[in-house]
Amino acid sequence: MTREMKQIFTRRITQANRTQLIVILYDMILTYMKDAAAAQEIGCETEFKKDMQCARNCISELRVSLDFNYDLSRTLFAIYAFADRELARDMRGISAEELAQIAGMFQKLRDAYHTISKDDQSQPLMENAQDVYAGYTYGRTDVNESLGKYSVNRGYCV
Repeated sequence: MTREMKQIFTRRITQANRTQLIVILYDMILTYMKDAAAAQEIGCETEFKKDMQCARNCISELRVSLDFNYDLSRTLFAIYAFADRELARDMRGISAEELAQIAGMFQKLRDAYHTISKDDQSQPLMENAQDVYAGYTYGRTDVNESLGKYSVNRGYCV
């Protein structure tokens, strides 16, 4: 994952509510899996393993965030456990088709949560996060961004 992508995900996380955070985790998994597939294609084993481990870490985060008071959580836990097992089984031996199938599964889950997140009007989990204003000024090749509302007391709501 590029430094720019990490900044984009960080910015999205600071503005996200609970449902949007799940969508962001799915997006991160898909990004890491895409990067892993690209590394596998060019034969860069170190980068492939790193990206696969990062994807597995995101899956682990999804798994521990489940609320088992809902029946759906058991199904999602089984899906996450299956995907994690498949990715961990033999990271070098996983085929591009198997990787694409797992990515497709996460893409469908991501799309479902994205649809749900449109109806979730709850407040962002982080309070006192910096505001980012984009588009007030333009550089030669991109949009400049400005940060506002800087405070030492930034963080998650309690």
